Amino acid sequence: MELEGVLISSRGLRYTPAGIPVFEGVLAHRSTQTEAGAERRIEFEVGIKSLGECGLRLAELPLGAVIHCTGFLAARTLKSRTPILHITELRHMEGKEHG
Repeated sequence: MELEGVLISSRGLRYTPAGIPVFEGVLAHRSTQTEAGAERRIEFEVGIKSLGECGLRLAELPLGAVIHCTGFLAARTLKSRTPILHITELRHMEGKEHG
């Protein structure tokens, strides 16, 4: 799946016991979609997680940065079935910073 949004929260960078960098934060998405012929305003926040090189890149971005990302949804944990977006590719949309 692909999504564009604003990085609004960061839990910072941590490392797994195997030394793999892990970034976690929150992405805010806003768009207009067409549903049944009518325009609909979509706004939501989603937890994000990214490992390795992509996680390192996310950790360097300031809050307010706009990113276009590709990834997949998965349960946050085995006990919490709430979805979180695992980002596998990202592009910083420079010049589109939001405060």
